[in-house]
Amino acid sequence: MLSMSNVANSAHAGQYYEQADDYYSRDRSPSQWSGQAAAELGLSGEVKGEDFRALLDGRLPNGVQLHHAGEGSGRRGGTDMTFSAPKSVSLQALVDGDTRLLQAHETAVTRALEKAETLAACRVTEGGVTSRQTTGVLAVAQFRHDLSRAADPQLHTHAVVLNVTQRTDGQWRALDNEPLYRNKMWLGAYYRSELAKEVQALGYELRVTHADGRFELAHVGAEQVKAFSNRSQMIEQALQAQGLSREDASARQLQVAALQTRQGKEGHDRGALLAEWRERAAAAGLHLNRSTAPVARDETALTQARSQAADQAVRYAAAHLMEREAVVQRVDIERAALERGTGQTDLAAIRTAIEQAVQRGELVRGAAEHAERFTTPQAQQREREILSMEATGRGQVAPLMSREAVQQSLAHSKLNEDQRGVVAHVLAGQDRVSGVQGGAGTGKTTALRAVRELAEDRGLQLVGVAPSASAARELGRSGMDSQTLAALATRQYPGLNDKTLVVLDEAGMVSARDMHALLKAADQAGSRVLLVGDTQQLKAVQAGRPFAQLQQAGMACAQLQEIQRQQEPELKRAVELAAAGDTAGSLARLRASVVEIVDHRERHQGIARDYAALTRDERAATLVVAGTNQNREAINREVRQALGRAGQGQVLPTLSGKNLTEAQALRTVSYEAGDMVRADRDYKALGLQRGELATVVDGRAGVVTLERADGERVEWRPVNQPHMSGFTRHERELAEGDLVRFTRNDYAQGFVNGERATVLAVESDRLLLEKLDGSRLVLDPDKPLYLEHGYCQTVHAAQGQTCGRVLIESPAASGAGNEASHYVAISRATHEVRIYTDDAQRLPETLSREDGKTAALDLQPEKDKQASREMALGA
Repeated sequence: MLSMSNVANSAHAGQYYEQADDYYSRDRSPSQWSGQAAAELGLSGEVKGEDFRALLDGRLPNGVQLHHAGEGSGRRGGTDMTFSAPKSVSLQALVDGDTRLLQAHETAVTRALEKAETLAACRVTEGGVTSRQTTGVLAVAQFRHDLSRAADPQLHTHAVVLNVTQRTDGQWRALDNEPLYRNKMWLGAYYRSELAKEVQALGYELRVTHADGRFELAHVGAEQVKAFSNRSQMIEQALQAQGLSREDASARQLQVAALQTRQGKEGHDRGALLAEWRERAAAAGLHLNRSTAPVARDETALTQARSQAADQAVRYAAAHLMEREAVVQRVDIERAALERGTGQTDLAAIRTAIEQAVQRGELVRGAAEHAERFTTPQAQQREREILSMEATGRGQVAPLMSREAVQQSLAHSKLNEDQRGVVAHVLAGQDRVSGVQGGAGTGKTTALRAVRELAEDRGLQLVGVAPSASAARELGRSGMDSQTLAALATRQYPGLNDKTLVVLDEAGMVSARDMHALLKAADQAGSRVLLVGDTQQLKAVQAGRPFAQLQQAGMACAQLQEIQRQQEPELKRAVELAAAGDTAGSLARLRASVVEIVDHRERHQGIARDYAALTRDERAATLVVAGTNQNREAINREVRQALGRAGQGQVLPTLSGKNLTEAQALRTVSYEAGDMVRADRDYKALGLQRGELATVVDGRAGVVTLERADGERVEWRPVNQPHMSGFTRHERELAEGDLVRFTRNDYAQGFVNGERATVLAVESDRLLLEKLDGSRLVLDPDKPLYLEHGYCQTVHAAQGQTCGRVLIESPAASGAGNEASHYVAISRATHEVRIYTDDAQRLPETLSREDGKTAALDLQPEKDKQASREMALGA
């Protein structure tokens, strides 16, 4: 794996020399310089302490002083890229003494650093404009270590990339390391891929353990790996003390746990250490003294096998990535394919496979400046048909009322002008498909209620649909029968005809695939469709942004702009500015409500204290919002602590969705021991009825062993039995008074995804909950529960809700925030917003980023886009 962190200054240099005596390769230096910039500076061979420290402080051997990175300067001296071999490789190399594996690791590190060097860049300012210039040269100090801080065998290399690079004009500049961080996952996948290839060439067989391509030697089992993972267990224990796991923790939380458990690397008697390792290996039943010989390879057959595996890996990567984003970068396809093809193929074969996919027409490559971006012809065709169905429906239906008649009917209504315009737009319109662009808190529900009343009086039946159960429930407040879009699709759109108006709420959160299916069903039935949403709010999780595309293509659209939700003038103006895309202006209006707390845990505790200080009624009218699930979980823990509920309840089993794409769900490696799967249809061969759960025992190629509730073990083949949902099991404490949030629809039990409830009682045989509407339900505490603590929600979960006050965690250092998330978060409140951040000065820049949701037709050259629009219009 690859981890990355910044090195501040020369004061940190000593840690890289703590293991200068490399026990297993005394005949060579444990450190070395690499990179073209190092060579240009005359640095080669062993890394000398004085050279390393000087470069960390920005002093080059040629006398140039780039920057001052001394103690307290705040400047970066370098970036530590740590490449760690799998534990089993470390055991085989360091305990059994197969030094060939040390070389395999070094070869993989060297190749990864060569790729990293192509990303080297600096920032150049000309005429007041700063841009990034690629330099392609790095100075890297490599230090190979073989111990973890818990004195376990752990082969790893610290590749410290110094904060220096050379421009093409010969000038030395500070390194812009953002491209390195941005490509961290790609570089890690490439390192693993190259290491796997080298290890296999030595005669070892591999066992892929994770969907991201992590692997172990096949003859070393999971429990044996665990026996030599003291350091990892220490970190996991530190995380568990905070209620976290490695999967739940953010990169920052993992780093903090690592620092909290860090022990000094003191001198060790290597002979005694080796003897201890071998004793532990024997106790764990680990037999490492197996000799392997380099595999005699048929190069032609090997090339063919890698080519076939690369084709499969690229198809997987495209299906996986393009389920959620219509256009993807080459680097992302390569990374996903490398992860999928670990031990089977390599980067060269994958790149060839991508080109062949383009030639076969399976992938569409962007033109000119978009040459490194790809989509599929199917995605482009789907979007063309969406635009065409809307365009061909223009002027094709008779108006239900004249605009004058609408205005007369609304003469005594309390609707504002925008809302009256919506009613007239729908009832006097002649287009089969039309839209309402309605900002947050502009009274859409009230307008739709008037639409329903007048339309039904004229014989039109309204069918309400929305992308989520909670949104469908909110739409139902307008008086129309409403359901989720998925439920309507599952039932194959029953009851649609030329007397039907389908009202799709939260249309901005609907994917291209779902929009296409709905419009096609409505088109075949002759139904009208009204799309209601806000292109400025959060987009669909799945691929596409059809609502925005339709508006851009000229779909008739009424506007709801007059904000009614916000009652406090400054807050209302902040929301108006956010809706207009002026995030910096919006934050300026909220300056007095921004709380800066640099440390993330102290920030979470501050939010929790402020929430706990509110009265019970005030808390009921308050939303706490975070940008990521990791921060949501952390804030929920701190809130429970602040309210005195931690340690006062019972620990119950809960489930959270694994959030797999369809492509991931078909891979056995996507499921780990202890996970649970739920049958979404009856599977007689598995002895599972729809809704029943089974626990994952283990997995191997194509097969997952499951244990049913009755203790019987069965073999599940995801490719042949795909209608299953995967979950991660968590032990979660629930106490009387806790606020919880349901994470799945269960209409039989009486709750929907996103709905919240309060715990009234936790007893041995029942969990008594009261929903916010006052209704009560009883759940079985012995069965895994589809719920989580509900004090803090993600921004996505909060969209569509209204409350008096919102407490928002919005760290500038996070990549989760953007214009849409800021707009959604602040627009939930009627009276008060508080924003908690780590850097108030940087926050406007962070939150001014656009959503970035792509459409497949974005890759067309402008002339082709125009041709598509004309074709959609029948020109």
